[in-house]
Amino acid sequence: MRKVFLFIKAMRPQQWAKNVFVFAPAVFSREIFQPRVGEEAFLVFVLFSFLSSSVYIINDFFDREEDRRHPVKKLRPIASGELPAYPALAGALALAVLSLAVSLLWRRPVFLILLFYFLINLLYSSSLKRVVILDVFIVALGFDLREAAGGLASGIYLSPWLFAVTFLLALFLATVKRRQELIRMEEVSRHALLSYPLSFLEQFINIISAATVISYIIYTLTPEIRHKLGEHLYLTTPFVLYGILRYLYLAHSKGMGEDPLEIILKDRNFQVNLLLWVGVVGVIIFLGW
Repeated sequence: MRKVFLFIKAMRPQQWAKNVFVFAPAVFSREIFQPRVGEEAFLVFVLFSFLSSSVYIINDFFDREEDRRHPVKKLRPIASGELPAYPALAGALALAVLSLAVSLLWRRPVFLILLFYFLINLLYSSSLKRVVILDVFIVALGFDLREAAGGLASGIYLSPWLFAVTFLLALFLATVKRRQELIRMEEVSRHALLSYPLSFLEQFINIISAATVISYIIYTLTPEIRHKLGEHLYLTTPFVLYGILRYLYLAHSKGMGEDPLEIILKDRNFQVNLLLWVGVVGVIIFLGW
């Protein structure tokens, strides 16, 4: 039972929160409460959760030696030696096969998205995470793939601008994470970080922050979205801007941001702002305001 618990811990179920992006197509098409659409989105969520967990374990397998030199990551099940590396890898591959097999039998387009996600993350874990800029681009791409899978499962069309907003927001989070890792680490154990000057990361974050907000504004003002979701979605822009600025404030003043979930779960101001954004978006989209 101890090994099972450690394997589940290595799966990082707390990170499954990232997979809520598969629900975006259903939400932003006003079809989330349709039984068939909701069920299909939930199945995609489960499949992506299992597949992303397999990716986390595979990544920990490749990084186990470097993680042992990290003050926090050394406590992970594989890096600490509590969970044997090769049996953990076998379990991860079994999770991946299960997720891919179910998707292949269910929806071939979803299978292709999941397969691409898995293959590109294998490349990321083995080599591409050491390529500056490309590493954060791959992380951000994963969120767009989640949205694409959610849309393809139910045949829902998504605005290209929503993909742009998602990609840029994920890129913002990944870059802030790199900045925090670079600042915090007593001994840099990630090769890619050696090539990231802190001043460059600061400029990168500034550019991505602005691009995210601008893309969101364009998304809310496109004729297609105004016709489909309501005329006043642009009024939610201040919440997006505040959320990004609050995130940057916490990263600079409190040293947070290495794990986005830490900010979501611990900062009351960020939580209130997020709930307000969800509430106002819900009113505009579903009540037709």
